[in-house]
Amino acid sequence: MTSLSHSQDPYRAHSFPAPRSQDAALRLLEWAFLSFTLLVAAYAFSLLRPLESLSWYLIYLVALGLFVLKYGSFLSSVWRSAPLLLWPLLAVLSFFWSDNPPQTLRSAIQLSMTVLIGAYIGGRFSLLDICRALFWVLLGCALASLVLLLAKAGIAFDHNGVARGIFPHKNVLGGRMVLLLICSVLLLAVGRHRLPASAAAVIALILIASSQSATSILMTFGLAVVAPVFLAWRSPAPLRLLSYLIAAMIAASAAWAVLAFDIDPAGLALEALGKERTLTGRSVLWDFALGLIEQRPYFGVGYDAFWDGRDGSTSSYVQYVMRHDLKNFHNSYLDITVQLGLLGICVISLTGLWFAVRAVSTLNRGEDATAALPAFLLVFVVVYSLSEYALFRQHALIQILLGAVLVASWRFAARPKAPVPLQHEAL
Repeated sequence: MTSLSHSQDPYRAHSFPAPRSQDAALRLLEWAFLSFTLLVAAYAFSLLRPLESLSWYLIYLVALGLFVLKYGSFLSSVWRSAPLLLWPLLAVLSFFWSDNPPQTLRSAIQLSMTVLIGAYIGGRFSLLDICRALFWVLLGCALASLVLLLAKAGIAFDHNGVARGIFPHKNVLGGRMVLLLICSVLLLAVGRHRLPASAAAVIALILIASSQSATSILMTFGLAVVAPVFLAWRSPAPLRLLSYLIAAMIAASAAWAVLAFDIDPAGLALEALGKERTLTGRSVLWDFALGLIEQRPYFGVGYDAFWDGRDGSTSSYVQYVMRHDLKNFHNSYLDITVQLGLLGICVISLTGLWFAVRAVSTLNRGEDATAALPAFLLVFVVVYSLSEYALFRQHALIQILLGAVLVASWRFAARPKAPVPLQHEAL
């Protein structure tokens, strides 16, 4: 029997592939969705709360539509983000022992959507795409913050007169600028957007210094140490050795300066923050957290059930004592343990270990500098969480980036390796 040609195949002849214009429109929608989601999750609208809430409704609506349109890619991404799905699952289960079940259930649903959105982004965009989108979003936030600070707008400073830009807290400004600095370094390393990336790095450094965030300043110095190591991970041995030596020299120079000039890093950081060495304000807040953990050590008070703002609640008492409208303990590990106990910390540790495995695997298979993005993000999150509630949080930029980078790095590592060209002997 004679086989049908391509043009004679009845199944092909009667199939109706989507026009390229529709594919292009969908891709444009996805890029707009990615950029807008990162912008809102970065807390760019945090000082305009009604606009921020409305933006999340829009993001949910578009996300549900994209989940249906690209259901194959979406389901595959959800499977690849399975470790992070433990977080919303635990949040939902905490409904049964929560001190505020309605609040826990509502926040658990929001966390679930946040994780799913991050997984979808990772399934549709590469590590380079995510890095570029995050770069442009944070550069826009940096420019807006810089303009407000130069104009001395009251909204750009906190109640102590410290710069916060368009963000709700100086630590958030500092943390976002460290992320911008990481994206700038990666884009410069791959030769993309050299002029904007160089300018963005300078602006980020200026805003980090303006924020007076001790954690962000320390992360900036730490970045100078780890960047040569990550970027030269798969370089030839001589270059890799040189990069390691540079990192070691930077670390040694910092240690020498501290010892030679009798510098007190902790004291300088606290002085820059206008606080005493005893960390009076934050130590009292952390003491409250440790006391709550002792009362409910294993399962906590329920996901997002503590800072509910109810009159007569423990959270309102803490706010009264601290004389500040607090919404977290400014430490991810304490916040998670208060909410979900040791069980929550175990889940975070296991998923963090899994993310570390994926980060190393991506570094080992990487062909350019963007393969270092998961490793940079992991180090950033571990350190940043010491001063901010960044993990296990709904509608948070860190939460979305963790899901997106995890799935994108899995897809990257699953690609077949490029064949090594054969060396032909001369005849």
